[in-house]
Amino acid sequence: MSINKKVSPLLPLTAILILIGIAFISISSLAEANSSFGDKYFFVKKQSIWLILGLAVFYLTSTIKLKAIQKISSTLYIISLISLILVLIPQTGSQALGARRWLDLGLIGIQPSEILKFTAIIYFSFLFSRPDKITIKNLVIHLFLPFFLIIAQPNLSSAILLATIVISIYYLAGGKILPLLTLCLILVLLSSLLIFISPYRRLRLQTLLSPETSQDQSYHHNQIIFALASGGWTGKGFGSSDQKYRFIPKISTDSILAVIGEEIGFLGVLFIFYLYLLLIKHLFVISSAAPDKFQSLLCAGIACWIAYQSLINIGAIVALIPLTGVPLPFISYGGSSLLSLLAGIGIARNIEKQNPSLLYSVNADKFHPDNRKPPQPRHRTNKTAKK
Repeated sequence: MSINKKVSPLLPLTAILILIGIAFISISSLAEANSSFGDKYFFVKKQSIWLILGLAVFYLTSTIKLKAIQKISSTLYIISLISLILVLIPQTGSQALGARRWLDLGLIGIQPSEILKFTAIIYFSFLFSRPDKITIKNLVIHLFLPFFLIIAQPNLSSAILLATIVISIYYLAGGKILPLLTLCLILVLLSSLLIFISPYRRLRLQTLLSPETSQDQSYHHNQIIFALASGGWTGKGFGSSDQKYRFIPKISTDSILAVIGEEIGFLGVLFIFYLYLLLIKHLFVISSAAPDKFQSLLCAGIACWIAYQSLINIGAIVALIPLTGVPLPFISYGGSSLLSLLAGIGIARNIEKQNPSLLYSVNADKFHPDNRKPPQPRHRTNKTAKK
């Protein structure tokens, strides 16, 4: 007897967010792409190529055996750490806007800190899936090197994001609360120190707190707020943004939400937030139904990744925190981010489709009560028959 299976929202939600990103990258980057590269579709073409590569990676991570992922978790993590080191070497790392965040591979460039988020989730999920490894000492030892390698780029926001994801995995694994709170306090103090000893970070904070003191430094923030305010409730209409004509820096990457707000308004932005909430909620549903601790932590880590990264980007756009280089998941322009996120969604789908407790699993039919074969009567042994 067949059943009506529910359709998993995981892939439709991801697809909608990606399509929103492609659509707004195509219209927000026209002026910048034309003036910088002589091709107004330069950014959308590159993002489309990364999307194709991302779909290939998604297929790989959604079909590979999860035991194999466990076995190579340490290898992937070590490769990511090596790539972070290579970024800091002038011969292999490329510099832009005073930071070394990209690894030059000739035809393409990748951002290792984005890839590290994915490999770190796999590594720490496997590490903390073993009860004897859930210690604050292990957390500090294994997080110390990547955290400071990313700060050295410098990229404090990505380092904080990575630490927050890993700390969440540790907490969900059953880590002790008091040592964890102590570590969080130390990280807050360290981050505050790094902000105040760095002139450009301190200037960003001052601009956030007192934007009227320097019009030049607050220009980026002011233009973003103006774009959001001019969008109103329903927006000016798709393609009708004025701020996309090079008024807002990094228009298709960090600041793309400003153009989205201007064109589809506050209600449209709320709809995108709702899509993120549905996706994050579903990832936690998969996590709660996972058959073992590794898979559960893995899916929860991916959910935390998308949640925290979204909050950081949105917080910067609405002027709750200083502007950062953290992209909006699935929507902002950026190949490394899209590639790693699709790899993470592929693993979540892998866990989901192998889980018989979820009705939309590919194995759901055979585990449904109506489809199970009735238990066969056991044959009595001669010994039982004599009794």
